[in-house]
Amino acid sequence: MYIKEIKIKQILPCITDKTKIRFHAELDNDISFLMPYLNRVIENAIYNHNANTLTIKIDAIITIYPKEIAAGQVNDTESVYKICDWLRTKINYVYDNKDKIEPLFERRRQPTALEVYKLLPQLNCKKCGELTCISFALKVLSEEKNIISCSEIFSNKFGEKRQELFRILKDCGYYVPEGFV
Repeated sequence: MYIKEIKIKQILPCITDKTKIRFHAELDNDISFLMPYLNRVIENAIYNHNANTLTIKIDAIITIYPKEIAAGQVNDTESVYKICDWLRTKINYVYDNKDKIEPLFERRRQPTALEVYKLLPQLNCKKCGELTCISFALKVLSEEKNIISCSEIFSNKFGEKRQELFRILKDCGYYVPEGFV
């Protein structure tokens, strides 16, 4: 077991959402060399090779450094421990299987609002609650809205666009409905 312990150093109120918390934790070993492998294994990870960080959006926003973890928008203290256990398990899995995993050194990039807009129906139908599809795209990327709010994207005539849009969003850590990617 490469990581035996993730020691939680601080749990504080979240800066961006007063209903949530943030935390800092310390790893008992340096995982720098495992970052590209974790980038390959964790679908929604964003790897920054130059900064040697890996950012993951699951139920929180988690940034992993060589020997520490910083996370924000965490629901509660129980979630802190679940996140740490999940990360310890993932890191140890990658360490044990690194010979079978092809490292991914590239940074997955976030899509732009224009890229998302081009894959939306572009009807400006307002069914999602926004005046335009571009404003909806911006809200999806800021996670103020979910892609499922666009009922038109589920129409058969937008099947190819939907497939591509959902794949891009999923790769970047956004929620997409099961069975569409």
